[in-house]
Amino acid sequence: MLYMVLIVITVVLILQSVYLVYYKNQIKDIGNQLSFISEHHSFKMIQTQIKPKELNQLIHLCNAMLRNQRKLNQNFIEQKEEINATIMSLSHDIRTPLTSLDGYLQLAERSQSSKEKTEYVLMAQSRIKQIITLIDELFLYTKLKNPDYNLELKPVDVIKVLNQRLFTFIYNFSRIGYEPNISLAEAPLYIEGNESALERVYENIIKNYFLHGAGALSVRYEEQQDEVLFHFSNMQKRNQLLNLDKIFTRFYKDDPSRPNQSSGLGLFIVKSLMDKMNGYVQADLKDDQFCISLAFKKSAKENRHVHRHEPAQNFNSRG
Repeated sequence: MLYMVLIVITVVLILQSVYLVYYKNQIKDIGNQLSFISEHHSFKMIQTQIKPKELNQLIHLCNAMLRNQRKLNQNFIEQKEEINATIMSLSHDIRTPLTSLDGYLQLAERSQSSKEKTEYVLMAQSRIKQIITLIDELFLYTKLKNPDYNLELKPVDVIKVLNQRLFTFIYNFSRIGYEPNISLAEAPLYIEGNESALERVYENIIKNYFLHGAGALSVRYEEQQDEVLFHFSNMQKRNQLLNLDKIFTRFYKDDPSRPNQSSGLGLFIVKSLMDKMNGYVQADLKDDQFCISLAFKKSAKENRHVHRHEPAQNFNSRG
């Protein structure tokens, strides 16, 4: 009887020793796999043949850490590529007006005519304003890329802000010979927004029209139960190709080879500010008619009003 007990104990000890050896080898193998992945930047995952509960949990945690680290690395690479693309795009956009600025100043210095000097100085000043605008857009772009950057939202009369922005471009409309077709409410219309952000949204859309649009700009509003929409539409220029899927992405230009005063950030900023104000923006193209639509949530103040809004048509009477 004692002999049988000793045999059983011996077998158990042998099996336990074999299991511990395998267990130790598996831990060693996990360490070797981690070392290989680290040295060769491999995308492999930790694997093992024997999976007791403790080892299985260890492998699961190691693989989770590897996935998280690879995700962080990928994000870092994408951010690095984005920074490089930003620097390249903006360096080109800023270098162009700087070159012409230098040229105009040299011409002004050499010119013997006071009239010509004045013209060259005015052209140089326009290039300085262009550079300031580009830098301002870059500054706002960097702020909007920060996920912690938020806007203070409060009831804003969206009609009043839009009319004020339109009026600031009255000289530009007069210069191109097209008066905008406007159909807006006479009475105040309140949304939850930020006045400064609204001004920038309208300004960028109107500037986009002057840079890329043709014909007259049409602006109309559409009031729904819980939101209000604004539609900015105009004819598309001939031979202009638009990618509606990319139009709100950073540095998008319909023709990158053609120089203009756009940084490619204007509509990206529009979308980012609309997102910050819990609204949305979309672009449509139908029969050469390009349209940008904005949608805002009505404020609680607006929902308490019972007046009806009648559209107004006269642009020149607004101030």
